[in-house]
Amino acid sequence: MPTLTTDVINVVMSTNVASKAVYLRGIPSDVVREAKAAAARRGVTLAGYVADALGRAVRQRDSARDSATNSTSDLSREQRWYERQRERLVREYDGEYVAIIGQSVIDHDADFEALAERVFAAQGARNIFMPLVGSGRRVVRVRSPRVQRR
Repeated sequence: MPTLTTDVINVVMSTNVASKAVYLRGIPSDVVREAKAAAARRGVTLAGYVADALGRAVRQRDSARDSATNSTSDLSREQRWYERQRERLVREYDGEYVAIIGQSVIDHDADFEALAERVFAAQGARNIFMPLVGSGRRVVRVRSPRVQRR
């Protein structure tokens, strides 16, 4: 576990883009040492190296967030398509699970695990809508608890 050699380690950075100095406090000395060495290997200043690393981290986070949003909207689109095509799908796949991508059934199986294994092996880790096709919606009735008065 990294430890601080002093209470506060200040790294003062200035870049050509921003005229302000940036103060990073509380950075473990081993991290600062590694960053300096990495900056030297790249032939850039510590400020440039840290700015580049922060920029990549922010872009990666934003990209992951955008990807999750797109993935969720794709899943919603597949769900709406399924609802519109339900009657046709029941005729073809009643009692089976279907995998839907791009508003079409790409695979089906009565065993969900077997279907999921094949689809994820072919498509990779991503959101895929895989409902059980049935002629009706399953309704579950749950009685609410009652308090018995004495």
